[in-house]
Amino acid sequence: MSRFERAVLRVLRAPDHWITVRAVTDVTPRYRRIRFHGPGLLAEHPTPPAFWLRLWFPAGEDEYQRGYTVTDVDRDGGAFSVEFVLHDGSALASDWARAAEEGDRLRATVYPGKPFAVPDPAPTGYLLVGDPASLPAINDILRALPEGTPARVLLQRQHAEDMDLPAAIREGDELTWVVEEDGLPKAVAALKGDLDGWHAWVATDTGTTKRVRTLLRDTCGLPKDAVTARGYWIKGRSMGGAPKGE
Repeated sequence: MSRFERAVLRVLRAPDHWITVRAVTDVTPRYRRIRFHGPGLLAEHPTPPAFWLRLWFPAGEDEYQRGYTVTDVDRDGGAFSVEFVLHDGSALASDWARAAEEGDRLRATVYPGKPFAVPDPAPTGYLLVGDPASLPAINDILRALPEGTPARVLLQRQHAEDMDLPAAIREGDELTWVVEEDGLPKAVAALKGDLDGWHAWVATDTGTTKRVRTLLRDTCGLPKDAVTARGYWIKGRSMGGAPKGE
């Protein structure tokens, strides 16, 4: 763990929990669902839609973290799932997920943050923008939306099999897989004039997230409080990997 990460943990007093692998399922060749047993974590924390953890992956004598969404929660059984995108090449978190077996353990940290909640009154609709990494959170948000509140989902395809990933689309929702590389900003800009009264939730790579957030406000006219945007990962950087020389 880096000095900076240690300092942040001390300031936030973020609680740690140990979680144990219960089952491993390959959804696609590049997407793995791991079922964890963590009754202590679930007993202490609510898990609203898009709830996430920092998982700490071992690297020699040290460990490094990455954020992952918690989904498919079974409180009575003390279990939940985390879905891993398996990146090409070597990356610490992906390598751990590829080798994960029943009984393996990870340390998980719960960071404070504002939970997702549908405004009251509910917006006219929801725009959800992301990619395979944020799909678990998007699916949980779709399940939480009130009946009659439509959603448009824009997902950036990275590999052809991404389009086989399960999406919790309801009747009346629209799902679009954006095939063009870096095509999410263009797809969002095309919605100008169609989002009056809507809210937007955006989570993809940091650069695209910033561009989409700006388009939603300046081009599509959404007010600041109607847009939630967060960078889930950084292009060209192995998130969760140990820095060279450490």
